[in-house]
Amino acid sequence: MEQRWWRRATLATVAGSATLMMTALCLDAGAASAGAQSAARGPLPLPTLLPLPSPSLPVSLPPIEPPKVTLPPLKPPTVKPPTRPPATASPTAPPGTTPPTGGPPPQVGVPGPPGSGGSMVDPGSAPALIAGDPGADLYPQPPVDAAGTPQARQVAALGDVQHRIQYLENTLARTRADLAKVRRAPDPVLHLLTTLTAGGDADPASPLAVADAADVADTPTGRAVALSGAITSGQAELVRRRQEETRLRQEIDRRVRALPATPAVAAPARTVATVGRGRLGQPLAGRLTSRFGTRFDPYYRVWQLHPGIDLAAPTGTPILAAADGRVSRVGWYGGYGNYTCIAHGRADGQRLSTCYGHQSRLLVSPGQRVRAGQVIGLVGSTGASTGPHLHFEVRLGGRPVDPLPWL
Repeated sequence: MEQRWWRRATLATVAGSATLMMTALCLDAGAASAGAQSAARGPLPLPTLLPLPSPSLPVSLPPIEPPKVTLPPLKPPTVKPPTRPPATASPTAPPGTTPPTGGPPPQVGVPGPPGSGGSMVDPGSAPALIAGDPGADLYPQPPVDAAGTPQARQVAALGDVQHRIQYLENTLARTRADLAKVRRAPDPVLHLLTTLTAGGDADPASPLAVADAADVADTPTGRAVALSGAITSGQAELVRRRQEETRLRQEIDRRVRALPATPAVAAPARTVATVGRGRLGQPLAGRLTSRFGTRFDPYYRVWQLHPGIDLAAPTGTPILAAADGRVSRVGWYGGYGNYTCIAHGRADGQRLSTCYGHQSRLLVSPGQRVRAGQVIGLVGSTGASTGPHLHFEVRLGGRPVDPLPWL
């Protein structure tokens, strides 16, 4: 029994081993056959991708043409030649110290002939001109000589001081107007300052020190304080300049009166002009209405240097040459209206001339020789004038000086 069981076990083991071996051989043979077939067939072909047709859209843009711009033909402006105001025109402005109100002043903006002073400044534009330049001259000024001598430099210094006074006066007038406008603004602190300045009663609980605070610098109070300070400073300089002007005028007048006596011409006693002693003949017998120096101009209503004196006389009164000489200028000259200048040689080492403005009629021509006492024109009110009068000037080297010491 034991041997039989052993044989069966041995046979079963052998049969199982044989089965495993056969199975392995079959698997190897199948793999080899499959590999041979694959090698025989070659690699699998990749799929062929057909190209997609690209869309062809015809696009045609129209040509861009620049816009056509047609400019109108330019026409040169039509310039009318200036016309000279008639020398025989009678003035219509009434006498007085203010411009007439019943219409435009006589000869306003009338251009003069070529080479003259041109059109005068319109009174309506004078404030704007002075606001831009408080020292601007609204009247034309003749050319001046070089200040090469001490006397000429002194006269030039006088002119500089007078223009500075004009600048200060116009600036102060505008600053005072600005201050008055600011004070009308509603501001309790500013009202307090104004009340205290005027000497009235104020609320003691309101501190005055707030006017100096930084937060009120750009308020009506701060602007009022700044404007008040500017006015105080300007007034102090104005006083100094006035004193300097007085000193220069006294020195020039003293030197004129001290000149050696040298009669300029031989003429009748009532018209003789002794230039060497500072004596000139009276151009007419009229009342002195305005003196030499800086003044508030009655025509333009701003401060201007008045470079002569005004002698009131009826329209048509004869104007006499103050001394022998030659006419150097005659015709329309801006705000001076019909204007004549006569050269008389030299005095005090400088070129001496006399000038006559606002005439209604001119009776001499350029280059003409005239004698002392000869009628050269008639009194009128042409140019920047408020009434019939003679504007009379004395100039040294072209610069104006006070005529009174010469008369």
